[in-house]
Amino acid sequence: MFLARGAGAVSSSYLTAKTAHDPMEARVFVDSLSKLSSLSSGIYGQFIEHLGKCIYDGIWVGPNSKTANVKGFRLDVLEAVKGIKPPLVRWPGGNFASSYHWEEGIGPRERRPRVFGPAWGAEEPNEFGTCEYIEWVRMVGAEPFIVVNAGNGSPEEAARWVEFCNSRGNTRYARLRRELGYPEPFSVKLWGVGNELYGRWQVGFCVDGEECARRTVEFVNQMKRADPSIKIVAVGCDYDPGWNVDMVRVAGEYFDYLSIHRYVFTSHQKRYEDLVAWPIAIEEDLVAIYRTVQMARARYHVKREIKLAFDEWNVWYPEAQPPLLTQVTRVKDAVFTGLVLNALQRLSGIVPIACFAQTVNVLPLILAEDDGRIALTPQYLVFKLYAEVQKGDIVRATAFSPSYHSGELDRVIPYVDASAVLAGGSLHLYLVNRHPDESARVEVFIRGFTPSTARHEWVAGSSVEDANTLDDPNRVKIERAEYPFKGIVELPPHSVNAVTLS
Repeated sequence: MFLARGAGAVSSSYLTAKTAHDPMEARVFVDSLSKLSSLSSGIYGQFIEHLGKCIYDGIWVGPNSKTANVKGFRLDVLEAVKGIKPPLVRWPGGNFASSYHWEEGIGPRERRPRVFGPAWGAEEPNEFGTCEYIEWVRMVGAEPFIVVNAGNGSPEEAARWVEFCNSRGNTRYARLRRELGYPEPFSVKLWGVGNELYGRWQVGFCVDGEECARRTVEFVNQMKRADPSIKIVAVGCDYDPGWNVDMVRVAGEYFDYLSIHRYVFTSHQKRYEDLVAWPIAIEEDLVAIYRTVQMARARYHVKREIKLAFDEWNVWYPEAQPPLLTQVTRVKDAVFTGLVLNALQRLSGIVPIACFAQTVNVLPLILAEDDGRIALTPQYLVFKLYAEVQKGDIVRATAFSPSYHSGELDRVIPYVDASAVLAGGSLHLYLVNRHPDESARVEVFIRGFTPSTARHEWVAGSSVEDANTLDDPNRVKIERAEYPFKGIVELPPHSVNAVTLS
């Protein structure tokens, strides 16, 4: 048998011929005694940006809105985000961060300036700023992750922001926070220094990795004087190894995570099997980038440990254009999402942070209309499946299944993918069936754990094109079943499955 890297495998000799009406045969081997790493709940993070209707008319409607709200935060969106238990939420961007001046977004709202935002060419009312963001993430139950303006901002401005959020002292910005009604520090531990500074679309972009690294050193040097305990996410590049090497060489002692972004630009005409092949390439690319970082650390004697933050990722369809960037994703995108989350579970030890882009209305998990309607996409339902377990050990899980050829990636792709988490006395299996039409009969072999019952939840719909829309919000649902576990799990076609074995 040939084992593929990760949890996939090509067809194996034990798979027997079947009729057109038989389910696809597959096997999954789980070694509960072989721990890969601890599960990092940070991989289930979210990202919100001042773009389109993500913040305004999505998260924030204002306290005087007719839309049901709590202190100006849209209530149905708030409850929906709480439902997927994000461990952290990245803000305020994205491209928006590279021209955002945080002091314009604090103080009495009626006095805040309405300004032009060069990142997206839109007006920014500044009704939603640092204090609103902190209140909202606390309501959601998440930790804050703030990205400072390293585009047209300054190290001094970033350091003042850290002081405002975290200082217990009697200095100017700590006193200002107290005067605004927040006596206790916000204790923001995770800070990003800039966003995609390698790109010429970015306000204040850098011409190369060395310039970005030098800028990072200048920012972190001042930010950590305000709070030495903060953790730093620096700008990495998913397609330029030289950039990443320069970041480590020049600034490696100044940051803890290297940010990597990846969007799969697609269309509804793309072959489904090619779309759901991409998570394999994403997983391999993240491993390759991490190895580059570690080789650079060794070459340039960087002692600080550096991991990756995959803090923007999603599919992106042609209809998602500025200024709103709205799209309606479908079951096929839910399958893609489950496969990425499986990969991130396996990579928890080296990629402990990941942020889905974005949570509301922009390339969204959640669609929220001005008239009060809301729809939770199939991608949202997948996050709801995975986010139920946020602590535990990732253990080795290997799948053997029939496979197909992806022309776009020019490689063989297994239909069944598996990841496993041992937590709270239960074994949680995450099984994805890529096949568009056939169910899979999966025989599960487990070492070191003997379950008797299975609680099975899945997202599939009736077709890969099924979607939840504002007019039809309940077409795709989470399905559930419980049964005695006898070593077999049935996976519907094009499905994402969470199976809890106890």
